[in-house]
Amino acid sequence: MSEELKNGICLLNDSFPPAIDGVANAVKNYARVINNGLGEAVVVTPEWPGYDDSVFDYPVIRYPSMDTRKMMGYVTGMPMTPRILRQLQEHPVRVLHAHCPTVSLILARELREVLNVPIVFTYHTKFDIDIRRALKGKLIQDSVIKAMVENISACDEVWVVSEGAGENLRSLGYKGDYIVMENGVDIPRGRVSEEKIRETVAGYDLPEGVPVFLFVGRMLWYLSLIHI
Repeated sequence: MSEELKNGICLLNDSFPPAIDGVANAVKNYARVINNGLGEAVVVTPEWPGYDDSVFDYPVIRYPSMDTRKMMGYVTGMPMTPRILRQLQEHPVRVLHAHCPTVSLILARELREVLNVPIVFTYHTKFDIDIRRALKGKLIQDSVIKAMVENISACDEVWVVSEGAGENLRSLGYKGDYIVMENGVDIPRGRVSEEKIRETVAGYDLPEGVPVFLFVGRMLWYLSLIHI
């Protein structure tokens, strides 16, 4: 593994251990797969008071948070601080991969302006349902959903974990392209052998629909595209 591939991917999500859900689990698995001989990942996520991130074998950068567990089940916050940018600049980030269309994607867009790297966004689930559950008032809900779609539309590439998720995104007003990731161990045929797939995913708790190998393949494509 050449040095220039190391620390190439910044994974951003609004939930991460000790809070855990399907998306947080996906991010954790991405980081493990990337670090398993494919490069290095750095995770950016909200602070969780008292949690020891030394349990991870990759950097986890936490930004200031507030407790929104009663509304959303996890903590969230305002991430763009000089400290976060300073810490990220210690890693040669080549791709930003966001997994939440609100805070994490806002941060990814701000970081892109400074780091000059592409953003991949994965639409995991029907976020509009979460928004309508967490926020009261249709006007506020609709405004947040509109901002969410604007964030997603600004990404360099959009992935959805199922055709149903893509249809949901379209129903919210998204008009751009997206790629459907059909399962967690799929990439274009012939790029990776079945034996290599089985070897790499052995022991991983992979939720259905997580495009681990497509992500790794796309990561390497981006690296070649930007001449790294």
